[in-house]
Amino acid sequence: MLLVTTWFGSFLVDEGKVVQSRPFPKDAEAIAARLAVVEDWKVLDEERELMRGLDEVFVLEPRLERAGGNMLREAPPFLRPEDFGYDRDLLHGAMLALARRRMRKAVGPDDHVAQAVSALDDLGETSNQLLERLREWYGLHYPELAKTVDSEEFLALVAEHGDRGSMPEAAAESVGAPLSPEDRQAVMALAALARDVSRQRRRLEAHLESQMHALAPNLAHLAGPVLGARLIELAGGLEPLARLPASTVQLLGAERALFRHLREGTRPPKHGVLFQHPLVRRAPRWQRGPIARAFAGKLTMAARADAYTKRFIADALKEAVEKSVAEVRRTHATPPPRRREPRRKPGRRR
Repeated sequence: MLLVTTWFGSFLVDEGKVVQSRPFPKDAEAIAARLAVVEDWKVLDEERELMRGLDEVFVLEPRLERAGGNMLREAPPFLRPEDFGYDRDLLHGAMLALARRRMRKAVGPDDHVAQAVSALDDLGETSNQLLERLREWYGLHYPELAKTVDSEEFLALVAEHGDRGSMPEAAAESVGAPLSPEDRQAVMALAALARDVSRQRRRLEAHLESQMHALAPNLAHLAGPVLGARLIELAGGLEPLARLPASTVQLLGAERALFRHLREGTRPPKHGVLFQHPLVRRAPRWQRGPIARAFAGKLTMAARADAYTKRFIADALKEAVEKSVAEVRRTHATPPPRRREPRRKPGRRR
C-alpha cells in the first residue's frame, strides 16, 4: 500500500487505485490547518488512521517515514480533486487562509521588542525637541527658571502655573517680558504635552525592560534591556542576532562607517551601538576597540543561549567580560603611538 497525501485528503493507493481515503473537510480554514501541520513536519490524524493496522506502508515523504512508513523514491500518482468533489475555488481559499496563518506566525515577540525600542527613540527625540522649544519660548517670559530647576520640575511648574507671578518661588526681579493670557494658555498646553510625552517614554521603557527580561534574559542582563533590544532590532530578530558572528555584532549600528572605510579607505569602525554601554563609552579611546570585541563575543553567546538553549548563563558571561576588560586595561594601559591617517581613495563626483 502506498500512502499519498494531497491538499484535499490522504489516500491509500494500490496499483494506481484508491483503496481507502480520508478526505479533508470541505472548508478552507480546515484544509489550511492540515496543510500547516504538514508544513511543521508532523503527521496528520487522517494519515495515522490509514496506517493503523497495516503491516507495511510505503510513503513518498520523509515526514511520514518517521511514523513507520517505508520510503520510496518515485513520483506520486496523480489524483484529481474533482473526482472527490473538490474544486479549485476551495484550493484558492485554503491557500489564502494558509498565507494568513504564515503571516501571523511570522510575527514574534522580538518584532514587538524592535518596534518598542524604535518608539522609545522617537519619544526621546520628540521629548527633547518639545523641551528645547519650551525653554526657548518660556525663556522670553521667565528665563531664570530653566537654570534653577531640572527638566521634569520645569515642565511641571510651567504646565501647572504658567505665569511667573504664580510660581512657588518669587520671580519679581526677572528680566523676562510679560506673558499675555493667550500665550500663557499655549505655553501651559505645550508644557503639559511635553510632560505627557516624557511620562509615556518612561512607561514604554519599563515595558521594554519587562519584555526583554522575558524574551532574552541573558542579553538583557549582560547588555542592559534597551541596548539588547537595539541589537535585536538591528539584527532583525533574536535568532538572526544569535546566528551572527561576534565581529558583526561588534559593528552593528556602524554600517555607514564600515562602508565608508571600504569605499574611501578611512579608518575602520571599532564599535557600533555597543558604544552606548558604559564599559565601552567610559573606556579610553585606545581601549574601546578591544573591549568592544571582547564584549561582542559574550553578547553573541548570550543571544544564542536565549534563542536556543534557554539557559541563564549571564552571570558567568558577565564575569568573563569583567576579566577581559581588566586584561585589556592592563595590556593597553598607555595609548599607542599615533599613526598617520591613510589617504582616502578618490571618490566619484556626482
